Amino acid sequence: MQSETKIKISDITFIGSGISSSFTILHFLDLLESNKETTKLNISIIDKYKEFHTGIPYGARSGFSVHLITSLKNFLPEPELSKFILWLNQNKKWLIDRLKTDGGLLSQDWISTHKEKIENNEWEDLFIPRRFFGEYIDQKVKNRLQEFQKKQLIAVEYIVGEVVDLERINDQYKLCLKNGETIRSEKVVLSVGSLPVNHLWKQEKIIEEESLLFVNEPYEPELSEVLSRINTFFTKQSSKKINALIVGANASGLEMLYKLNDLDDIKKNINKFTFLSTQGLLPDAVIDKERKKEYVPFNLQSLKEKNDLTAKSIADATFKDLDQAEEINLGAASTVEIISKSFGALLGKLNREELKKFACVYGNEIGRRQRCAGFHYSKTVEELKNEKHFDHIAGRFESIFKNDANLYQLEYLDTASGQKKIYDDVIHLVINCVGSTNLTQKDIPQLLQNMIAKGYCKPNDSKIGFEVNESLESFENLHITGPLVAGNIFEGKAVWHLEHCGRIIWLSHVLSKKMNDYFINNNKLNKHPL
Repeated sequence: MQSETKIKISDITFIGSGISSSFTILHFLDLLESNKETTKLNISIIDKYKEFHTGIPYGARSGFSVHLITSLKNFLPEPELSKFILWLNQNKKWLIDRLKTDGGLLSQDWISTHKEKIENNEWEDLFIPRRFFGEYIDQKVKNRLQEFQKKQLIAVEYIVGEVVDLERINDQYKLCLKNGETIRSEKVVLSVGSLPVNHLWKQEKIIEEESLLFVNEPYEPELSEVLSRINTFFTKQSSKKINALIVGANASGLEMLYKLNDLDDIKKNINKFTFLSTQGLLPDAVIDKERKKEYVPFNLQSLKEKNDLTAKSIADATFKDLDQAEEINLGAASTVEIISKSFGALLGKLNREELKKFACVYGNEIGRRQRCAGFHYSKTVEELKNEKHFDHIAGRFESIFKNDANLYQLEYLDTASGQKKIYDDVIHLVINCVGSTNLTQKDIPQLLQNMIAKGYCKPNDSKIGFEVNESLESFENLHITGPLVAGNIFEGKAVWHLEHCGRIIWLSHVLSKKMNDYFINNNKLNKHPL
């Protein structure tokens, strides 16, 4: 028998409930509150997971003891920074208690190292656990929504489910969930975060064999469960010392290294940690304060007086300045602010076509060379190096194969020679942190495949974002926000990386205003006095 579907009607439906949705909701509610007259709006919030308003980075799937990749003052802009710090001051006791419970040796070391700053409420320079912010934003959004529901200004429904298709019918969108449920909504906001990770080997999230555990998705279903699975695998290898391979030297890779060393039951069983990345370099963590004062990006400065600039000319000058900084051993942590301000000041000279090219192509290329990390992560690497338990290969993953001893070895494409090579040591644990797929691949989520096929959205030249207008619409009343709008221009500003909280907050202001204007213009917010 065919199951009966349940149809719900909404004014606005959010597909995905991470921080892009959360800040859009908060700013939209602020605008509703400022309206002199309003009426009740029905809002639906859909997420594949039971946890709302945090997304993967700031919620349970990342755990309570992985940290921001930047200091707090560089993570949040004002006025949100001051609001969050006030909340931290009021909630720090239970937050630290949770950190102690979830974390291990390195978490305890972080607490001890920063004890005085925490006691004195000096948070700005700390690389705090990301979950602290997740708890804050979750509490803030839920409290604000409850406040508006009590005033009968909105009705909110949370739905745990996966949207697999949508269709525009008579000025509404019909959203089809995987479980057969149907929702109709006048306006839809797609905010599903970054694209799924690339699977390096086979298609399963975790592959376990007699002498190998291969983790393709370290945050699925959540990090704590993956770490538990790793620990269980280690107990079966009691006669061996484990060699762990992390593929990808990005934020996720550093987090995984940190957590494998944080938990003593796991760390004591690992003989060697190896990173594999194209450049063979880790994100920079140490700021050289004195040499930073003297550093000048001469190639970018030479373009200041020129008016016939192109996206490529700005990018080329940026790469030359990055090369010269590397030649004098001055890392990204010391130069990122200076170089970013220098090329950012030149972008205003580009026409729209060239600015679009920078957003789609060069912004991300520059970003890959400006990666920075917290000292707590680099300290872990340095200690492993000193103990002769760390190696870093410059190359690309090719495969894992069994040798004559029935143990697994790594085959990789060496960056320097361009030749395939076999890594000498056997590998027992592989963690895939290479990053996301792109919109040209066939394995993108079914919803995105269907939207592209129906012409509701079109990938832009960045291959990781969709074309949208100034209202962040890819189609009428179908808005996209978050990482999937990379490669666009809003209010004259190029956007190429929408995983930075400051940019997310700014863009949520843009979207919330467009949404508010729409409902006012369509006479939906002026029926009953407040």
